[in-house]
Amino acid sequence: MKITFYLILTLFVTSFSLKAQKHPKGRTMNISSETVEIQTPTKNKPVETKNQSEEIKQVQNSIKTDLKEYTLEMQKQRFISDNVITEVNAGTSNINGKETLKVTYSYTLKNDTMKFRTDDFGPGKYLVNESNALQVTLAEMKKSIEGKLAKYITSNKEISITINGSADAVPIKNIIQYKEEFGQKVIEICDLDGKVLKMEVAKSSGIHNNQTLAFLRSYAVRDYLKNNIFLEKYSNLKYHHSASVSGQRGGQFRRVFIEMIVYNAFE
Repeated sequence: MKITFYLILTLFVTSFSLKAQKHPKGRTMNISSETVEIQTPTKNKPVETKNQSEEIKQVQNSIKTDLKEYTLEMQKQRFISDNVITEVNAGTSNINGKETLKVTYSYTLKNDTMKFRTDDFGPGKYLVNESNALQVTLAEMKKSIEGKLAKYITSNKEISITINGSADAVPIKNIIQYKEEFGQKVIEICDLDGKVLKMEVAKSSGIHNNQTLAFLRSYAVRDYLKNNIFLEKYSNLKYHHSASVSGQRGGQFRRVFIEMIVYNAFE
């Protein structure tokens, strides 16, 4: 019996020693004066990812550079004057537990001293091609969405775009004709200087106040984005309109501001 017991114990220790040789790393313990090593499972360390805000900061610097270079080129070609200031900003935030990317595109005029030419909408104008500064901004927006922002702005993402159109204080004395550029009738909810209103524009009624004019400038941008950038591929995209009327007169108060929010942008 004793011989059999010692034989079994020897085989047990030998078996542990052979297994220990196959796993050189682990925690050690003594068994019958033999040192064997037992492999203990370790948790895999999570792969470190680049800080999202730092990543977007780099993207912002890049698209800012692109916009600056494009603006300078358009000024060189005299499509716009050096009176135009264009701007783009990108940042991250957490909205309702969703990590979001927010990008804003805007422009303004340094002053309103140009008497015979306007870089932005002339009085009573609202179409995209009636504002050179807006066309430059939208061209750069298209480039960034299809380029350096493409990895975040995909067709399956939930996207919210708010477009603010503004008008100055010059009163509309004669009704401006609406030529059905966006259909026979346009009906949309619009945040008008903090009040949510239902805006309606038709050929029969025309444009009779600056609030409606500011709204149409916003809607013109929506029409451009839909037909030139997003098309029908983005089923989770929603547009929001806002309009404001300044108490001052001048081209710098007739413009458009665009804010785009991409929810779960980093998934």
